[in-house]
Amino acid sequence: MELRHLRYFVAVAEHGGISHAAERLNIAQPAVSRQIRDLELELGFDLLLREGRRVVLTDAGRTFAERARAILQDAEDAAEAAGRISRGEAGTVRVGLLESASWAGHVPLTLNRFKRRHDRIRLEIHPMSSVEQINALLAGELDAAFVYRQDNIAGEALNIHSLRYDNVVLAASTDLVFGHDEPLTFEDIDGLPIVAFPRSVAPAYHDNLFAALSAIGFNAEIVQEAQDETTILSLVSAGVGCAFVNSANAQRPPRQVQFREVEGLSVPIEFLFLTRKSPGSLTRLLVDTVQEINAEQA
Repeated sequence: MELRHLRYFVAVAEHGGISHAAERLNIAQPAVSRQIRDLELELGFDLLLREGRRVVLTDAGRTFAERARAILQDAEDAAEAAGRISRGEAGTVRVGLLESASWAGHVPLTLNRFKRRHDRIRLEIHPMSSVEQINALLAGELDAAFVYRQDNIAGEALNIHSLRYDNVVLAASTDLVFGHDEPLTFEDIDGLPIVAFPRSVAPAYHDNLFAALSAIGFNAEIVQEAQDETTILSLVSAGVGCAFVNSANAQRPPRQVQFREVEGLSVPIEFLFLTRKSPGSLTRLLVDTVQEINAEQA
């Protein structure tokens, strides 16, 4: 059974005869008759009673006509809804992002421009860690993600757009006085208590950070662990310890926290925009916006 069978039958039911339906459908009368016969044969019962040139619906035909009209309307509505999405006039894009990277730069610029251009498309925002975003993207739970490079990026399954490199800085309570405004030396930071994140949160970043600290001779005395940089910075603000954090946090400095560069310490952190290999039409609109912003930021 195909939609044309339903369309022909509904036309016959509404116009009271095959000839009138054929005229309305702009097709030959024998073609309409044949399609109705095929439909009845497939169903195994009569939909119409032929009375000369006139036809009337059987009881089964009346019920079938009601449901067929609903099916045709649903099909029309589905086509219209899909058309709106294909034209970028409706739909939802699920986007993951990091709080620390969302206050300035690529993320807010991209989201702002996208919404101004495509105001009928809903952006569903999911704050997550980079590792969580990548897993969600691979599982089909996100359409796009703004992340820092991690070990679990599956290059064969994802489109990877490099946006920029950030670095690490020392976050310390403003109560801690270093006595100068230059990058901090090893002597300035030696012995400071450190708040850090567990290795399981971001293994590659964790290993690179602590290898870089070891390279300048700093042996971190970890006094507290926390799962994310927002919590870490809260602990720094409270004076629990200092922390080595992403320099992007300086875009929204918490109260009572200062950010300082450390001489000789460099841990480049690549910021990326990810989608699956075959993104949907709405996600491609977001990709276009990201690439445009990235060209402007270069």
